[in-house]
Amino acid sequence: MLSPEAQLLTDFFEAARLYDTAVMAQLSAKPMNPRTEGIVDAFDIERVDKDDDGSSRVTVNARVRRFDGQVGSRQLVFSLVRQDGRWFIAGWK
Repeated sequence: MLSPEAQLLTDFFEAARLYDTAVMAQLSAKPMNPRTEGIVDAFDIERVDKDDDGSSRVTVNARVRRFDGQVGSRQLVFSLVRQDGRWFIAGWK
């Protein structure tokens, strides 16, 4: 069973792969464009830091396939907040 953070990120990366902006808007304040950011093929959550206000900062090691076909690793950091009773990606870098 996936953690809530892992499930949210899995759904987000699947929507990003298809550049489904409608689904991404339900999951994140910031979309991920596969042409410019690449496609996340796989990821591991390295760390989850929970803040006192209930938000979380999730550090991910991702395997990213770029638009030109090259594959590499990239560390991504996501800011998660509770919104309407569910987790939401407030931002990422």
